[in-house]
Amino acid sequence: MESTIQVSNHLFTLTEFAQHCYDKNDHWLKPAQSFVNDWIEGKPTFTLQTSGSTGAPKLIEIKREQMIASAKATISTLELTQDLNALVCINTAYIGGKMMLLRGIIGNWNIELIEPSMDPSKNASKSHYDFAALVPLQVLTMMKNPASKGFLNNIDQVIIGGAPITEHLKSEIQHLRNKCYHTYGMTETVSHIALKSLNGPHKSDWFNTLQGNEIDVDERSCLKVKGAVTNGEWIQTNDIVILNKGNFKWLGRADLVVNSGGVKIIIEQSEQHLRNYLPKGISGTFVYWKKPDQALGEKLVGIATDQRIIDYVESSKTELEKALPPYSLPKEWLLTKNILFTESGKPDRSSTYSQTQHRD
Repeated sequence: MESTIQVSNHLFTLTEFAQHCYDKNDHWLKPAQSFVNDWIEGKPTFTLQTSGSTGAPKLIEIKREQMIASAKATISTLELTQDLNALVCINTAYIGGKMMLLRGIIGNWNIELIEPSMDPSKNASKSHYDFAALVPLQVLTMMKNPASKGFLNNIDQVIIGGAPITEHLKSEIQHLRNKCYHTYGMTETVSHIALKSLNGPHKSDWFNTLQGNEIDVDERSCLKVKGAVTNGEWIQTNDIVILNKGNFKWLGRADLVVNSGGVKIIIEQSEQHLRNYLPKGISGTFVYWKKPDQALGEKLVGIATDQRIIDYVESSKTELEKALPPYSLPKEWLLTKNILFTESGKPDRSSTYSQTQHRD
């Protein structure tokens, strides 16, 4: 059976979807149409924009065979059968969305394609799906609404990627009865090369590397990957990890490290330590970043959207210093109206810090 793509109430073959004329307001469909058209015409290579996981963002060429290897690895690992119903509700301009389409094409799935939004349940036509890919913000949004949470529960297998998952969201996911996985990957590895089970009896803090991929670390303890998805070449990342028998635990990014008086502080890890201790009643959010310091070279700073976060940390400093690992608290706090994000949904820490330094 050939794959089908459903948009609104219209069901298309791949060729019909690629050739269909949409209204100019349906601009979100253009990347999907372009990719499907290129694929069925046999395009050998695809030019994709990286997000900066292995260095400065840039355009790279990915071979058709690499994408096929990635799609087949996920289909095999999760035992995704033919003729299943898949929901594609993430941006198909990026590798994650393109690979959801390709898995459906290779797996002969029934794909429903909807406009990306924070709550996909609002636009989906079915009450049950076998498989979907989501970003953490979508999961968090749906968990807050009983009807949307029920919809999420009716997706048998969910892969969640594109950004770190907070401890709060992890705890919420424990209330779901379906299977949820956190993905690890990037454009250079043609989406994910490892999965971490977030709930159920196999829940783990470790990413399991998909078959066909080899992993190692460099002198910085940063992960490098080689396999069919990388065209047999080592891809060096800036992600600090701990290896264990072909699996790994992610700690943070090497370019998000503060060298403070000779002590290297992993920003994302330290940030998460504090986030786990914040009372649920405190609204707003915060991120960590770094700034130059005459004595230390660099120092860790916190940037919050709510003064109550700063007040809580300052008033509970003695208690927090005992409870948290060393160097988890910032040397200084800054207040901002909002946290800025990149196009891929990750905190733009540098720009957020910059806006605190340029006030009228």
